[in-house]
Parts: sequence; C-alpha cells; structure tokens
Amino acid sequence: MSSPTEVARVGTPGPTSLDNGNTSARKRSRRMFHRVMSGLEKPGRIRLLTLTSSAEAPDDFQKSFRKLRMRLLRRRLLVDYIRCPEYTKNGGRHEHILFRGSYLEQAEISRLWAEIHNSPIVDVRQVRKTARAMAHYMASYMAKSPAGRYAYSWGWVWQGFVKSWLFLKRLGYNYGLPFEDVLKKWRICVKLGYRPEIVWAAWSPT
Repeated sequence: MSSPTEVARVGTPGPTSLDNGNTSARKRSRRMFHRVMSGLEKPGRIRLLTLTSSAEAPDDFQKSFRKLRMRLLRRRLLVDYIRCPEYTKNGGRHEHILFRGSYLEQAEISRLWAEIHNSPIVDVRQVRKTARAMAHYMASYMAKSPAGRYAYSWGWVWQGFVKSWLFLKRLGYNYGLPFEDVLKKWRICVKLGYRPEIVWAAWSPT
C-alpha cells in the first residue's frame, strides 16, 4: 500500500488507477507529463534522486521505499515528490524521484538504501533542465513501462489535484474555452495554490 500521504497510479486496472489495460503508452506518458509539469509550477528548488536495485535486493521495492521515506521525513526531507519506475532488461527496478526541497547527501542516501534495500548505488543531483525537458524525461519511463506505477506525495501539488484538473478541463470544454486558456488558468491555480473548484466563479464567462 502507499503511505497515507502518497497517491499511487498504476498502468493496470486497480482501485486507484487512472489507466486501464488498454491505456496506450502515449496516454500514460501524457498523464505523467502533466503531473510532473503541475508540480513544477510550484516554487522551490527541484532535485532528482535515483534509487537502484541490486541482484541481492528484496523483491518488495515499495516496502523499502516506505522505510527510506519514513527515515527522511523525520528530518523533514523528501516531503514533496513525484516518482516513477524504470525496469531493466533483467527485471531489476530503478526509481526516479523528482523532489522539491533541501539537498540530500548522496553518501547518506547510499548508506541508508544499502541498509534498507541492499543496494548502495544511488544518484542525487540538482535539476538544471527546463521544466518541459524534465517532464519529458519522467514521462518517457511511463511510456516504456506497461504496468509501471507512478506516485506522488500530497504536497507535490495538493491532495486531490488530479480531480481539480479534470474539473477545470471539463468546465473549459463545456464553456468552449480553448485548451490553451484552460491550461493557463490551471498554471495560475497551481502557482497561487488556488483550487479551480473555488475560483472558477470569478473566471467563468458571462
């Protein structure tokens, strides 16, 4: 299960799935692109953490990640993030995690991940790419993972932000607004922390 402050999305049918068995790689990629871009609208320094799995790693990656995050949360680290998997040819799992906030010392993460997941190889770096380039980077892994699972913390945007986006998109369609205008309003909402369900009345055409 996901942690209480994390929402998971998977590429196969499930109670929390946005996808289904027929969802195309393009749709998975586009959804991931939007989720990443939404979080990148919020202020804060963005970094990329990559976790790997060695041949000796336990099978339950999710359990290992939860343990790592709980330890980091005690230090108020790795609070706001979005993550997606990468599967190697031999079935090993890596995880790419975009997070907003304080620097994580690579040597310390390596020590913790080796202790928890028996996999000392990690990478931590500041993101210097544009937001669109970083979103494309993350989305490319969803396109390659038919059963891939992506997840984000509530703080990446806000709890229930996907429903907020669908609400705004649906109303934009009903009012005949160009998609570019809907997207512009969404970006404003995210930057200011306003839910479109609340501010729509001020924006709706007369």
